[in-house]
Amino acid sequence: MSAEHILNLYAERTEEIIERFRQMFPSCEHKVYDDGIHWLSAERIVAFLHPKSQREIDWFAEDYGVRVNQALSFRYYSDADVNSAADILSVIRTWVRDTDSDLLFRPNGDEPILIRRGGILNTTEAFDRQFGAGAAERLRAENRIVTENLTMKAIMERCEQRFGEDFNWWMLPPDMQAGTFVTELKKELGEDDPFFADPVEAVWKCDANDDMLFCSTDGAGHECWRIYHLTWAGRREREGFPLRWDFESGQAAAEYIINQFITENTE
Repeated sequence: MSAEHILNLYAERTEEIIERFRQMFPSCEHKVYDDGIHWLSAERIVAFLHPKSQREIDWFAEDYGVRVNQALSFRYYSDADVNSAADILSVIRTWVRDTDSDLLFRPNGDEPILIRRGGILNTTEAFDRQFGAGAAERLRAENRIVTENLTMKAIMERCEQRFGEDFNWWMLPPDMQAGTFVTELKKELGEDDPFFADPVEAVWKCDANDDMLFCSTDGAGHECWRIYHLTWAGRREREGFPLRWDFESGQAAAEYIINQFITENTE
């Protein structure tokens, strides 16, 4: 009895996948059949690799919104010690950790239980049933953008690399950080607000709404980070407005923004 689990992914060249497979499994054997299918065998992993047709590429893009052009097929035989769930998961984890490729994992050719689309990782409940309790959460943890000890510019660069043009926040250039947005914020705040009197910089802006991340520095050099939802009233707002969210650091604010973006873009 056999089953076939398929990991759909993207690579500019088929050789890129073969090279990465060899990095994972140095003892990997490789053969190419007459029909162009590649056979990869190492230790307890045996996979068949083949490029997708243009029709398949278009179908996956239309139905799942993913950009994939290659398929890694893992066949499981009940009487052979190859392609166990743990071994297949190790391959998936490597692709999630080391590449930015869109992914679509379909066990037995059924509905996908893992999708990474535009840098966002999504799993179904069946993922844990396939790979063990907690597997999905561990995979998401490995896929997260680590913000600790990074500058706001470096975090933004990682977000742009991971999420591409879909990421709807951007970093203001230095010549805009103390300009129009700060002026409007101070108009909307009351004079008793520390952001009214202390120096303030606009750091990140969201294109999806009027949310902006600001940083204020008091006389002692302590930073205060807030996201404000500007109303553009051009005057002091009523009590409780503009809406705001407080953070202990820019990194904490970035984590909130990233998690919110992922939540809003995960089906």
